[in-house]
Amino acid sequence: MKNLITIIALTISLNLLAQKPNEIQYAAYLKSSKTLWQKSVEEAEKEHGKESFERALALYGLLNSTMATEDEDTFDDYKQETIELLKNLIETDEKWGEPRAVLSSVYGLVMAYSPMKGMFLGMKSSGLMDDAMTLQPESALVQKLHAGSKLYTPEMWGGDTDLALKGFEKSLNLFDPDERVSNWFYLDAMMGMAMAYKKKGEKEKAVAILEKAIEVEPQYYWAKATLAEWKS
Repeated sequence: MKNLITIIALTISLNLLAQKPNEIQYAAYLKSSKTLWQKSVEEAEKEHGKESFERALALYGLLNSTMATEDEDTFDDYKQETIELLKNLIETDEKWGEPRAVLSSVYGLVMAYSPMKGMFLGMKSSGLMDDAMTLQPESALVQKLHAGSKLYTPEMWGGDTDLALKGFEKSLNLFDPDERVSNWFYLDAMMGMAMAYKKKGEKEKAVAILEKAIEVEPQYYWAKATLAEWKS
């Protein structure tokens, strides 16, 4: 029996590692797995190259995932590499907004770990996000990350829950329907919208969004745990 369980576990792991980079990212998000996030970085490099935007997104996912466990050591291990890659991508195309939005969000994570760095990173982060919104307002990714910045930034520094809600809604509408069951940013946008409604005190709407997210992805355990907490 023990051998059978080991074989099943190994088979599942091998199946995950055989997936494409974006599929591994999706699994990493659902499982909150640092190992899978690291694997997604490796696979993105193999398929798209070390200097690719796909690899930058995998690195961003890894950095973002450290927030849940406050794993600042892992964050520090990958932070500078991610920042430099995104800066290089920005230099390759002055009209490309998405790398700017991701870099803005990375700076947001840096400030979350080290609030004092907001003194010099805050304006840089907001400037990058403004540029991203000007350059690619119809990007689901840009709208999602902009909404997240409005949700988590204090009001005195430009945060706005109402704008966050509008941004999350627009982002969800912009995602390609074929990607909504395989793109972790789509699920994260739904979670962001639920958090925004909760912050406004509109709990029923927040719960409805989480229930919809679970319909989209029944294995979205973060949404299930949050929903159970809010209903208790």
